[in-house]
Amino acid sequence: MQQGFPSQAITVVANQSWQSTGITVEGNVGVTIVYQNGLWTADPDSEDGYDANGSQMYEAIGSAPLPYKATGALVGRIGKTGEPFLIGDGPTMVPQNQAGTLELVINDDLNDLSGNSGSVTVYVYSNNTAPDLSTPLVSDPPQLMPGVPTAQLTPLQHLIGTWTNQPLGSSGKGGPDNPFSYNVMPLPQVDPSWPPGYFLKNFSYYEELTFSAIHGPVLNRNGIGAQVAHTLFYEQRVYFAEGPNKDALVHAENGSLLLLAGKKQPLGPYGNGFRPGLGNQTVTNSVPPTQAFNLAKQVAVPHGNSILALGSYTVGNSVPVIPPATVLPSGAVDPALYSLKDAVANPQPSYTLNPNQALIDALSIQAPSNYIALTVSSANGNGVVSNIRFEQQYSNVTRYDFTCWLESFDGGTSFPQLQYSQTITLLLPVRGGLVSFPHVTANTLTKKSS
Repeated sequence: MQQGFPSQAITVVANQSWQSTGITVEGNVGVTIVYQNGLWTADPDSEDGYDANGSQMYEAIGSAPLPYKATGALVGRIGKTGEPFLIGDGPTMVPQNQAGTLELVINDDLNDLSGNSGSVTVYVYSNNTAPDLSTPLVSDPPQLMPGVPTAQLTPLQHLIGTWTNQPLGSSGKGGPDNPFSYNVMPLPQVDPSWPPGYFLKNFSYYEELTFSAIHGPVLNRNGIGAQVAHTLFYEQRVYFAEGPNKDALVHAENGSLLLLAGKKQPLGPYGNGFRPGLGNQTVTNSVPPTQAFNLAKQVAVPHGNSILALGSYTVGNSVPVIPPATVLPSGAVDPALYSLKDAVANPQPSYTLNPNQALIDALSIQAPSNYIALTVSSANGNGVVSNIRFEQQYSNVTRYDFTCWLESFDGGTSFPQLQYSQTITLLLPVRGGLVSFPHVTANTLTKKSS
């Protein structure tokens, strides 16, 4: 059941006393109010209009809802007997543990508002609640025979389970409130008041990622041989870790990882010719097929994107070397926004210029002894990216590149840490032309103990 209320804009006029928003606040649901636009004044003869912060020159008199606070500031209360609280421009959270109708008013002598003029508009919305990450996104149905073919999955077997952002070592960093992650996301904006033609929506994030294995192989047959796809399914949910929309779901994705091998083609439907039962017979002169890439990733994103990327895996007995990410656009556009700090659009410019630095910072806390690197790209082999029509026109994904590092701290027995860097190349319409932007995400995850 959805709690709270629909987010909405509310206009408050300066010449009326307490005005009901029609919004019922529940004590267990957080509410935030933020100024959007409009000007008002409590004294048109001596001052120009001001926003919801009120006058910078005068304090309200004793008969105002909040005496000695700025005249003309926006004030709220919960219910007709609720204690008034200052809102201003916000964002301001409504006091918790109160229930009733939200009312708003200008901070002025409520006995005489006839000389006031103007209005302000605010946006009122329910606060996000953090998701419950204790339940895996994918549940593997129990089955003894056939069981999960862990030996055949080779490196992929270490992915099976649920991964989340968790504190690393004794640092206190790495969890949902302070993750080693970063997202660089450019978006087009056609607005005469915004000359660049695009803006950044960069942020750190946390996620839940669950892998489960199918019980048995998938065979692709060519007549004299069979390709075997040992398969993991995965589900991913990504949430804002900072910013005004903290804890909201920002990305969802599912798909599969395939480890590709070759074998001789079984004889008949079940390897026993056309006799009843199972068998291990193969077609005469059968030859196991070979392929240039032994790893595949299939991705489905609900923007209307489907991706098939091919690659391979490597192993190492050291700390992995994380290369810098490529983030700057290629085309007729000024990349100055990438270096400009902005609390909402670009809160961490140093990570913006290299999101993979978040991974390197995590490795400085605890250094792995071994790693397995899985690398795929839609540019390899016959990989492909397919987009729905709207995406083709306005946010066309042209390429997908992904590398993850499974990391061990005990010499390669277990691999409890996962780091990844992903680049989605977007072709965006900017100021009448098309510009290629890398959309980069990087995160450090820890496997949940079972």
